[in-house]
Amino acid sequence: MIVAILGAGPAGMSCANACLSFGLTPIVIEQSNQIGGIQLGNFHPNLWLLGEPEETGREMSLRMARHFAALPLRCLTQALIVGVEGAAGDFRLKLETAHGGETLQADAIVLATGTYPRSTPALAALAEQSQQVIVGPLSESIRDDIRSARVLILGGGDNALDHALFLAERGNQVRVCTRRRFSARQPFQETCKANPNIELRNDCVPDDLQREENHIVATWGRIKVRYDWLLAMFGYLPNSAVLDIFAPELKPALSTSGHVLTDVWQRTNVPGIYAAGDLTETPQPSVPTALAQGLVAARAVELDA
Repeated sequence: MIVAILGAGPAGMSCANACLSFGLTPIVIEQSNQIGGIQLGNFHPNLWLLGEPEETGREMSLRMARHFAALPLRCLTQALIVGVEGAAGDFRLKLETAHGGETLQADAIVLATGTYPRSTPALAALAEQSQQVIVGPLSESIRDDIRSARVLILGGGDNALDHALFLAERGNQVRVCTRRRFSARQPFQETCKANPNIELRNDCVPDDLQREENHIVATWGRIKVRYDWLLAMFGYLPNSAVLDIFAPELKPALSTSGHVLTDVWQRTNVPGIYAAGDLTETPQPSVPTALAQGLVAARAVELDA
């Protein structure tokens, strides 16, 4: 039985590994040129995975990728899915790969495409213009390049305040602005408030942001402030755009936030299609959750065969 797994992050890799244990034949399809998922850009220790307390997200992803690469399965990287048709037991996935077009037959499909950093069109355009604008927390520039600088962070969650503390410890002056109130865990908020290099501001979204030479100018009414760096940390959105190319009858139901809805066995409402990892509406998005859901999805495929 062939299982097409879309995405080679923790959920996809876990699902493929489990498929082999259950006597299934996984084929993994990854749009980028490398396996490991979004955690490849995480230079922080992964707090949620027991057993390696000092291991960074990148180190963890590379460790998992090495295991995955040794598995006896087919993995297509730099493969773009351009169409999905058929039904359970006879799905047909049309691909564009580095070697040309290909049609792949599969009995089941597991969606494991994860998430991407939330942004706005204006911020995305600004990030294209300037390397001093970073969208999302997964950037080595945050770790290596920001020193003795004025930094504006937009966002009020854990990532925003965690990075404010990280940067303040490296000699930076940090202002954190959120649209309404801060949603970060209280210990983060209290620690930031006690740090003289951090300023927390509620109801403080800039009216305008512009690039000016090597600076970013933020405007609040008549007040303009020049910053060396701008970090936008608005959380993540599900990578569900791949469903746009699915035949209408094969598109799983989504939550209001755009996450794929599943039951406890990671089944969607479409027979033969499953979903695992941060693409789903899980109470605690994390690598351990993604690993477990990948395993459960593989088991469900075996049970439904």
